[in-house]
Amino acid sequence: MAVIDTYELADRYRLDDGRAFLSGSQALARLPYEQLRADRRAGLHTAAYITGYPGSPLANYDRDVAAAAKLAVADGFDMVFQPGMNEELAATAVMGSQLAVTLDSCRYEGIVGIWYGKAPGLDRASDALRHAVFAGTSNKGGAVALVGDDPNAKSSTLPSSSGATLVDLNMPIIYPGDVQEAIDLGRHAIALSRACGVWAAIKVVEAVADGTGSVELHPDRVMPVVPTMHVDGQLWVPRPSGQVLTPHTLELEREFHDVRLKLASQYGALNHLNTVAVRGPSDWVGIAACGHTYHETVEALRLLGLRTDDDLRAAGVRLFKLGMPVPLEAALVREFAHGLAEVIVVEEKTPNLEWIVKDALYGRTDAPLVVGKHAPDDSALFPMTGTLQADSIAPVLRRRLAARLADRLAPEPPAPRALIPLSVSRSPYFCSGCPHNASTKVPDGALVGAGIGCHSMVMFLEQEQVGHIVGLTAMGNEGAQWFGMA
Repeated sequence: MAVIDTYELADRYRLDDGRAFLSGSQALARLPYEQLRADRRAGLHTAAYITGYPGSPLANYDRDVAAAAKLAVADGFDMVFQPGMNEELAATAVMGSQLAVTLDSCRYEGIVGIWYGKAPGLDRASDALRHAVFAGTSNKGGAVALVGDDPNAKSSTLPSSSGATLVDLNMPIIYPGDVQEAIDLGRHAIALSRACGVWAAIKVVEAVADGTGSVELHPDRVMPVVPTMHVDGQLWVPRPSGQVLTPHTLELEREFHDVRLKLASQYGALNHLNTVAVRGPSDWVGIAACGHTYHETVEALRLLGLRTDDDLRAAGVRLFKLGMPVPLEAALVREFAHGLAEVIVVEEKTPNLEWIVKDALYGRTDAPLVVGKHAPDDSALFPMTGTLQADSIAPVLRRRLAARLADRLAPEPPAPRALIPLSVSRSPYFCSGCPHNASTKVPDGALVGAGIGCHSMVMFLEQEQVGHIVGLTAMGNEGAQWFGMA
């Protein structure tokens, strides 16, 4: 194996040909810089503007994108990173990056705008984002929303899933499953936004943001195929507009469903963002999954003894890998499901993909049975809580496959060993020297409202030490519950 002795850490952002090692967060940080280089090779004079508000799993994105922007400026590119005061202001700022091209004074042919935030930030900024989505994007700029999902609430008050909100905001959803896909699908997200006049959302889970790996890089690795549509006899071209007021917005709503989202669906089909990854001559069951969940599903099948593509074909198992689950062409779903007796949809949280698959197949005489969250007898299959990993996916798949594949599946593993309970448990506690560690004492009978931050640890402490806790609110609303209680 050849030894690379000239590799530098900055190559994770600067390199366009070869291999680089980076995290998912760093892959998304290099996205605007990589797009600017691609634009320059294509003869376009563009800039990039990135703003948002951090939070796990995008907690380090601001640090990573600041490093990438510093390199980009040193290399003569116009890439501006401006941390947002909050998610709403950041969303409206990115809206402005698209509207800039409507001014005669604009110095660029287009501006790549990127907003970032975790799922609660998406909730908080939904009104600002809805306005930005309606305002649209420029055909040489594009706007992308990086949305960090925290399904297990590892660093959030509540478990989160952004899919349903993004659908309601009319944002196509791109869902990378690893670091390589974060780079490749990220480029597609920008190209889709430019071609279709829509904001494209990239769903980022912890395993992708914090995961690391070596990726393949090449200037021609992503060569978007752009769909076109004629409206009233003319080629339709995205034109951002700040006229987000009735009756103009009613016409924009029609345009979303008749033009923009149809083009987005065509973009996904033309660029093979959703593919039948494994197909055989005697398939009877199909399994559909998106992003990181797809990779976990493949690992779950390996645990069941179906280790290779040949094993899956021999067993009659067809796999549907989705990188852009929304919007999804119904014809592609029907082509995947053709000839199958059953389709199993594997997805965490709400059954968005399951609904899409069922809608595409509903009423067709040759439609297979579709299961996901529940079996036909209403027994539970994949949970709507927490996250899905190979160890939790495998037993559910075994239940659906065993009737026909019992002789091919690996023996069921023994029950996990019971954990010995600890005799002493240690709750999180305030740092030594913090006023809340010992000296803070609320008056007897006082009500205490915890807030977002380290002081939320009072929720773990005894009432006699910290007083009566009246709940933890969303960020910025600390204490407002007292108004209603009063």
